[in-house]
Amino acid sequence: RSRDELRTRNRLGYLIDARITSIGPAQGAWRPIISVAHHEHFGLRFPADLFNLTFFGNAGYEARRADIGPAAFMRMRYQTIGFGAQHVHQSHYARIDLVIGQSLDAADIAWADLFTATDGRALRANVRGDYLRSDTASSKAGTLNGLGLAFSGRWQLPLRPNARGLLIELEAQDLGFCSWGRGTQRLRRDTTLLFEGITVDNILELDEVILGEEQVLDTLGIRFSEATATTWLPFRLSARMRGRLGEGWKGAITIDQRNLPGYVPQFAVQGERSIGKRTDLGAAVSMGGFGGLRLGLIATHVIREHWLIMVSTPHAPAFFMHRTRGAGAMLQLAYPF
Repeated sequence: RSRDELRTRNRLGYLIDARITSIGPAQGAWRPIISVAHHEHFGLRFPADLFNLTFFGNAGYEARRADIGPAAFMRMRYQTIGFGAQHVHQSHYARIDLVIGQSLDAADIAWADLFTATDGRALRANVRGDYLRSDTASSKAGTLNGLGLAFSGRWQLPLRPNARGLLIELEAQDLGFCSWGRGTQRLRRDTTLLFEGITVDNILELDEVILGEEQVLDTLGIRFSEATATTWLPFRLSARMRGRLGEGWKGAITIDQRNLPGYVPQFAVQGERSIGKRTDLGAAVSMGGFGGLRLGLIATHVIREHWLIMVSTPHAPAFFMHRTRGAGAMLQLAYPF
């Protein structure tokens, strides 16, 4: 079962991105670019006890404490509309994006625990955390719940002298912020809660005992405050060294980090082989990110001298092991006008 594979600290997440980019004719050494994209990013880090309490209850924690923090998660949906320039001969590019915030859910629990007394006669919870969510009136596609700005760019630094064309690329993606509107809701708690049951003086007068939702929320102090809030985007920073490995071979080493809970620095080594003039096939080994060791595959092909199609997966074995861990796919199409 899933609980048997949990560690003391666990992490998971997913990334969904779709982008359309138009590159204009050269103007000197640069080409203008216009780019529109949709993003949905999610990251979570959590202790094993939080998973067990959520899915199996607290029966297994009788007379002991469950540590359900520290933990954090963030799920953000946003769109970007950007303008910039791309170098004609090198991989340099720079783009400024307008950020349209669609929805946000984020929590940061500094510490939390739950003690269950023998026979469940008492529950004691300690919690210190912060929860933030965008306006809940609507979060459909096209909803404007926030606005912001972001920068994306890459700069290429050649290493000289070298015979293999080695170079370093430094890149930032969606480095920016989003300011969420007045309907944004925040909940901050730093408290201890003790539950020792409910005393009923007269079983025939239960109407006076039954607690409604509002009474429970008041007792627990779960009341959101509404105010604007500004958050960082789930940006990505990376450094990459690439070059030729030999006749028909090329390779790259990349390290990157994302601003998402549960994401740790990821290290990847990639190699590609040219098959004729139209096709490149490659493989990549990576470690870090949301998971452990990954084995990816990459295929690039030119169709009719114009269309460039690239298909890749960060972890090919996931499709054959009947497990979603590490599964993913990317499709990229390019057509020069």
